[in-house]
Amino acid sequence: MTQKEEKRGSGFRILGMSPSEISREFFSSNTGKVASALFIVLVVVSIYSYFALPPNFGAIWNNPSYWKFNPDNAPPAWINYFTSQKLAPQTTVNPLESVTTYHGVTYISSTFSIENPYSVPWQDIYLVLNGIPKNSSAAVQLTIYRPDGSSISIGPLQFSGSYIDLASSPQVENQILSFFSSKGETITLAPTQSPIPLLFQTVNNGKIHPLDGNYTVKILVTVFGSVAGSSKDPNFITVIMRGNVYGLMGTDFEGHDLWEGLLAGFPIDLEIGIVSAVITMVIAIVVGIMSGYFRGWIDEVLTRITDIVITMPAFPLLIVFSVLFAWSLWDAILFLSILSWGGAARIIRSMIMQIREAQYIEGAKIVGARGSWILRNHILPQIMPYSLYLLVTSAPGAILTISALNFLNLAGSAYPTWGNLLYWADSTGALYAGMWWWVIPPGLLIAFVAVVFILVAIASEPVVNPRLRYG
Repeated sequence: MTQKEEKRGSGFRILGMSPSEISREFFSSNTGKVASALFIVLVVVSIYSYFALPPNFGAIWNNPSYWKFNPDNAPPAWINYFTSQKLAPQTTVNPLESVTTYHGVTYISSTFSIENPYSVPWQDIYLVLNGIPKNSSAAVQLTIYRPDGSSISIGPLQFSGSYIDLASSPQVENQILSFFSSKGETITLAPTQSPIPLLFQTVNNGKIHPLDGNYTVKILVTVFGSVAGSSKDPNFITVIMRGNVYGLMGTDFEGHDLWEGLLAGFPIDLEIGIVSAVITMVIAIVVGIMSGYFRGWIDEVLTRITDIVITMPAFPLLIVFSVLFAWSLWDAILFLSILSWGGAARIIRSMIMQIREAQYIEGAKIVGARGSWILRNHILPQIMPYSLYLLVTSAPGAILTISALNFLNLAGSAYPTWGNLLYWADSTGALYAGMWWWVIPPGLLIAFVAVVFILVAIASEPVVNPRLRYG
């Protein structure tokens, strides 16, 4: 034997293959390369979500007041690239401010400009006022200078609370309609129709048209008292212009940012697949080894238990127990794992029974090798490829099962899951209403994660089955 052959034959080996040979075999196929690339993408996005989302994102997601400024059921902003009718996006402005105090009265003034090239303008404007004491009396005055040379004055509006919703103010509606009435144009709004779009439109002979161009907005806040904050860098006014499109993935019926909801689902589904598969693999290995190696009454008892587990319907039981005991997501994952190891344990038992009769096992026993040494050095390396194969093949089933459970609004978690997003989309008739951005992305992502694990399993088959390597 040459030195090179001797070096190749030494070291830890599984089914006659070293770890480097296993890796080379896995990556030798295009499937293995694609599976690895997709799995890396899945892991990287999952890690990114931990840093991109706030630590208390679960509480934020379930707090409707956090999303109150967002438009409801808004499509993604990028659809403007594919449609002729341009929709105004959600816009937040923090204008420069100047603060002066005279005889106990504080005046906060700010001016900003905004371009309006949109066919459908903003639906609402919120003025968020910060640093003003609750016991202080305040009033807000706005002047909007339009591209056609006209201007609309709004206010003074009495301030109470943390923000002012211009669209819900009867005073704002009357002032906007009075502006057009002064030009000889009569406009009638429906009871639920917002007057704010008229700020960015013009009326000719009773017909409303978009008014493109640059708008200048001047804001004056009068506070009868002192305000908190630094006079050098004040930040008392935030203007939120409620759009018709929002972000990368749009919003749902409560204004949730669906991009953040989809992002939160990546680590959850990855954890579901890996945790469930690991638990299933460990139970299957332990039961299969004990049943196949020790035989006797141990084999008889474990075989009967395995038969019972195989015959139990996991998904119907998951539904029943989730309803009865209000199970969390991780309760459901644990229960699913406990009911998923039966078939794998039976295969491992048959593998152990064949390995147990091999001559090298008998030889090891003759020279006095202990059972633990035989298990560690002869049996585990033989079943490890199948165990890893079991790991990657169990994950897709777990992901799809838990997603189906979430689709029934069961086994919930503080964080949104893709199954939960589909549940709410179905409950509110999102698909029938044409809100595809709420239905298609979570469905595709569930399928994507499952396909990634399936591709990894396919690429692992030559490692598990020597016949596929040598023909």
